[in-house]
Amino acid sequence: MTTTSCTGKPAVLMSHPTGNQNVRNALRSLVEHDMLAEFWTTIAWNPQSRWNRLAPSKMQVQLARRAFAGVPRERVKCVPSREAVRLGARSSPLESLLCSGERPFSITGICSHFDGRVAQRLREISVDTVYAYEDAALQTFRQAKRLGITALFELPSSHWYWKNKLLSEEADRYPEFAGLLPELMDSVVRMERKDEELHLADYVFVPSQHVRHTLEGVVPDEKIRMISYGAPPVREQKQISYDPSRPLKVLYVGALAQLKGIGYLLDAIDLLGSQVELTLVGRRIKANSRVDEACSRWRWFETLPHSGVIDVMREADVLVLPSLAEGCALVVLEALSCGLPVIITPNTGSLEFVHEGCEGFIVPICRSDAIADRLNALNRDRELLAHMSRNAQTTAAGKSWENYRETWAETVKVASCY
Repeated sequence: MTTTSCTGKPAVLMSHPTGNQNVRNALRSLVEHDMLAEFWTTIAWNPQSRWNRLAPSKMQVQLARRAFAGVPRERVKCVPSREAVRLGARSSPLESLLCSGERPFSITGICSHFDGRVAQRLREISVDTVYAYEDAALQTFRQAKRLGITALFELPSSHWYWKNKLLSEEADRYPEFAGLLPELMDSVVRMERKDEELHLADYVFVPSQHVRHTLEGVVPDEKIRMISYGAPPVREQKQISYDPSRPLKVLYVGALAQLKGIGYLLDAIDLLGSQVELTLVGRRIKANSRVDEACSRWRWFETLPHSGVIDVMREADVLVLPSLAEGCALVVLEALSCGLPVIITPNTGSLEFVHEGCEGFIVPICRSDAIADRLNALNRDRELLAHMSRNAQTTAAGKSWENYRETWAETVKVASCY
């Protein structure tokens, strides 16, 4: 059994193959509360290193996302080899050969290799708790159970069976975009591994009521802990154009995939014609005539540094994210902090901080007509646009990452001494 007392601080080993904003804040929370034993990832990059200056600019943008500022270097451990190959092969002819499916340099292959190394580390270090994420926790949790270590699992997205049922229906409903649903290619073996991760976890952390809902009948509710993610500091108030003759500037940020509803956004834009201008920020996952045409017609960035994403948010009038399924869209919180109203679906996991008619609009999934209707309303009523912009920043100000870190740390402490 774990050696942590309920009045003490658990020693936590945390692992995540890549890292993102919520991972960084959870990690920072462990540092702030003196609970971090070690953090494991594939690549931890130092943007100040001479190697960074020698890297191509595109690679610098990718690697900047792997920086973990404020974490003692001696507590950061890396398993870089396979991930380095994957990043190097990106957008090259080698990508399909090396990184597709469940090959060794695919996301699945990298996660499995990484997970095995973390599991090995548990035999070498004394910790009370391990905190791991979907697809990279199975071997770690098996080892944790042998050693009596508390296993905490974060599921940042909709449950896979719920999601796959929805996406299978979507492929039939809209075959033009079915090729942009790679999630349907997941193998039975991968699903079984995910099932075992959930089963082995002592507690499951989720970022939204939406994710919690998708776990009904799968995970006992008393085993679930919900902590929604935070928003960055509020930016300077946006300048809103009140001229309805100027096209409404619409922004989309995310992979150009049907999971995020890209087809429905493009249909809505086509319905509105010259009333709108579209900016797309995100990587094309596969050739698709509609997406390819949109990238040629409108302003498109395959990737941007975080500062660049903020810049395009400051230029835009509204963010549209018509996702079919995800956990808690961080880009929505970023948009609110910039004073950018949003048009989202309930399946973005954002209903904890976006309310209909206040910070934006909530539309049903798979409804391009509803998206077009709300965009038309904002285009015609710039006073409403300005009102929602102010509301967005007010909401973001009360949904800080600082609050997330405090809540998360306390929840981990309690869970570690269950």
